[in-house]
Amino acid sequence: MNITNEMINEIRNKNDIVDVISKYIPLTQRGKNYFGVCPFHDDHSPSMSVSREKQIFTCFSCGATGNVFTFVANYEHIGFYDAVRLLGSRVGYDLGSAKITKNKNAKYYEIYDLVTKLYQNSLSTAQGKNALEYLDDRQIDKKTIKKFKIGLSSSKISITDYLVEKGYDLKTLIDLGITNDNGSDVFVNRIMFPLYDLEGNVVAFSGRIYNTKDPSKYVNTKETAIFKKGTILYNYHNAKELLKKNESVIVMEGFMDVIRADSVGITNCIATMGTALTKQNANLLKKMANNIILCFDGDKAGLEATIKAIEIFKELDVSPKIVRLPEDLDPDEYILKYGKEKFKYEIDNPESSIEFLMDLHKQNKNLSDIGDISKYINESLVDLLIVEDEVLVNLTLRKMSDEYKVDYDVLKKKYEDLKNKNKKEVTVTNSSEKKKLSQIDIASKELLAYMLNDENVLQDVEESVTFFPNDTIRLLANEMIYYYHKYGNLNVADFISYIASNEDELNLLNELMTMKVNNENKEEAVNDYIKVINSYPIKRKMNEINKEIMNETDPIKQANILKESMALRGVNNDRRD
Repeated sequence: MNITNEMINEIRNKNDIVDVISKYIPLTQRGKNYFGVCPFHDDHSPSMSVSREKQIFTCFSCGATGNVFTFVANYEHIGFYDAVRLLGSRVGYDLGSAKITKNKNAKYYEIYDLVTKLYQNSLSTAQGKNALEYLDDRQIDKKTIKKFKIGLSSSKISITDYLVEKGYDLKTLIDLGITNDNGSDVFVNRIMFPLYDLEGNVVAFSGRIYNTKDPSKYVNTKETAIFKKGTILYNYHNAKELLKKNESVIVMEGFMDVIRADSVGITNCIATMGTALTKQNANLLKKMANNIILCFDGDKAGLEATIKAIEIFKELDVSPKIVRLPEDLDPDEYILKYGKEKFKYEIDNPESSIEFLMDLHKQNKNLSDIGDISKYINESLVDLLIVEDEVLVNLTLRKMSDEYKVDYDVLKKKYEDLKNKNKKEVTVTNSSEKKKLSQIDIASKELLAYMLNDENVLQDVEESVTFFPNDTIRLLANEMIYYYHKYGNLNVADFISYIASNEDELNLLNELMTMKVNNENKEEAVNDYIKVINSYPIKRKMNEINKEIMNETDPIKQANILKESMALRGVNNDRRD
């Protein structure tokens, strides 16, 4: 069963936000709204407002906002769609392991589900004998094959022809990366590993050679409307069902690492699909478990990925633990070479982030040299700033003091000075970033805030605005317009659920919901904002023309370019006095 957007809206309508939130925190009615102490920051007075009319909550202090699902997800430290399941069960919906499906992508998921079954079937036939022998040699058993839906793209069966006969459009198959532009299958004679989105829908494949020679051992599906490699956390949908908040999640780089670990009974693993960990990934992992262990490949690239991941988690006040494998091995290779028990020992004995970084600073230093010792201590003190635990900070400072014979008070003062300096730099940086927000971005956000509150403005924007320069603003505006035409209204509480899987758009929506709009001069303000935004293409073209004029030496060509510039500015070059 798939959970559609309509079903999510039904569940939200049956879970009154005031009734649900009041089960978590006390609420007091003031006028139309209800107020309570916000659980998402250190709140000492009721700063969170809950609107029964709009079915949304907003904290005027920390800016937290959303619908009933958002509140439960943040309070319970679970994913948005897990909150949908939880609140669904509260009103009689047994969703179990049902998958979330956006209606506009339902057909794509349907195609990928069918292709996955066809590949699985091919592996089970006589044509799959050699592929099964290869998997057996690689110590991938039938239980693992079944769990991860591993299949075979046979050279004797055209997936494209089969799907076209079933009535699927060839262009759609090409767009989804199943079929080449010439109408033939993308994957031929490869063992097929399905790649899943966060909800467990198959959205792509990775095909591996097994009885042929090819410079590309693996071929992956191109990025499509439903497959964005950077948003994938492989095996997330399985691991999240097994984990409780107090358990550990192990983060790896590749899907084969996860499959290998699972085959030896280590099931709490996910993979970033070889891409750099994103803040969106890190936020999901933070909600998934208290203990996050990074076990990337043992090579230089894996080391760099580990350092970058620590920086991303630092922004979320999370300090992951680290496992570094020897001999440049990845987890798959390490388990095959040394076995389950040795790998489990590595996982059970990870380094803290600060230990890892401090060990890193020791490399290429002579720690019997005073100068190198000084460099090492100064670099380590900077990294110690990421540690929230004061006990761990003090223990680390005392250890350095004892080991390198430096007075503890000197180290402590240096650490405190760095900490205070860091706070000032963060404040200055935040102020600078606010100043950089362009006039067009400000106008765009103000306009979207009006769109949320007035559907007439939404229609004006659709008719009048040519282009939003900011990608996230443009995507959110398009989603608002699409949603309005699909459902005939823009119910904000339901719209939050609709875009919940896109963190950037959801964060922008949350920001818009806390903005106050001036309804007294609404028409004039909206028109002004539209003019500012629509001036962007003209400004961009003017900049290009100015560069052309500066680089052009031919007087006649310069005159023609100048004429074009004047026309853009609305100046009539041919008028007579």
